[in-house]
Amino acid sequence: MIKETSKVVEEVPVEVKRSLVVGRFRGVVAGLIVLVLLGLFWWKTNSWPVAAVVNGFPVMRFQLNQLMYSRVGPDALEELITKRLIEDELKFKRVKVSDVRVLEKLGEIKTQLGGDEAFSQALAYSGMTTEQLKGQIKWQLGLEALVETSTDSAVLQERVQQKIEELRQKAKVWKLTGAL
Repeated sequence: MIKETSKVVEEVPVEVKRSLVVGRFRGVVAGLIVLVLLGLFWWKTNSWPVAAVVNGFPVMRFQLNQLMYSRVGPDALEELITKRLIEDELKFKRVKVSDVRVLEKLGEIKTQLGGDEAFSQALAYSGMTTEQLKGQIKWQLGLEALVETSTDSAVLQERVQQKIEELRQKAKVWKLTGAL
């Protein structure tokens, strides 16, 4: 005896097909958004969220940041706050330091160190580039322009410290170190 079986094929409703297509589309869009956000993060910070991979497990950038902050963070934060206060004051008082003056000071430093070779070695030792040093010189000359000049180096440094304290006292600074 032969038994006949008939297969009943049910047609999937159009609404279900549409929801499957829409779901896939949303997944692709979400994936693209994540990729774009990772790309923007990398472009803005020049680093990836993962700092290293050890035995297949990631060391996240925020873990590295927390460790670095615990070691040097408070001092680095104070330096950044001071720099911001001085930059704001330079803008407020419209103090400009010319590139010519920066190059003159750079030349003085090279001469004091004994020439280009010694200068290059000193830069390498400090871990700075010439451009970074120029920026630091420009900042220092601007700071010195905010205070009364003096030929005595100690007096000038004391006046600079007084100016920094004055700026700190009148500034509104909120430290959000718990977020780091």
